[in-house]
Amino acid sequence: MKLLYSEASPYARKVLVHAHELGLAERIELVTTNPFQEETIRASNPLGKVPALIRDDGVALFDSPVICDYLDSLSTDLKLIPAEGEARWTTLKLHAIAQGLTDAALNLRQNWMRGQAEGAAELPEDWYVERQRAAVFGAMDAVETDMGLLDGPLNLGQVAMACALSYWDFRFADHPWRDARPNLDAWHAAFATRASMQATQPKG
Repeated sequence: MKLLYSEASPYARKVLVHAHELGLAERIELVTTNPFQEETIRASNPLGKVPALIRDDGVALFDSPVICDYLDSLSTDLKLIPAEGEARWTTLKLHAIAQGLTDAALNLRQNWMRGQAEGAAELPEDWYVERQRAAVFGAMDAVETDMGLLDGPLNLGQVAMACALSYWDFRFADHPWRDARPNLDAWHAAFATRASMQATQPKG
């Protein structure tokens, strides 16, 4: 299998952490791709986004939840997406919160990149930026308020939340979140020590 990815993408990191936890990482060839500069990604994903997984039979899969679901299907032992019951809905709910956090953080990052191209020094203060920030911190607050979402065996929701928080630290370290959310901070600090997280540190 080949994974078209960016070393800075939190979505790609989620896939890689998932693969590491399932013991599948060694079966995946990593192909670094810059979706902002290369059109090659569109041959595998018409949306022009990473990650995209090229299966051994040549079929391309995207986006990250679909790829993670596929990787789960390859694992004969551990599964990170529960098949049924309350555990499944809790995992998917947590994943949705983490995905929304990541989406909003990416929107802020791209808005900042556009501002840099136009000569702006920092993010403008407008309704769009404030809406994205509200989504980011609202997602964090939701989990801080209900830490039970993070309970139970390792699952995709936990992986997604850890990667989302790490991405915020990576891109927006000047907008701290920990002091107001001590429980989430402690959980993330512990999760970040996992070998899968250490092996997939973002770059760029």
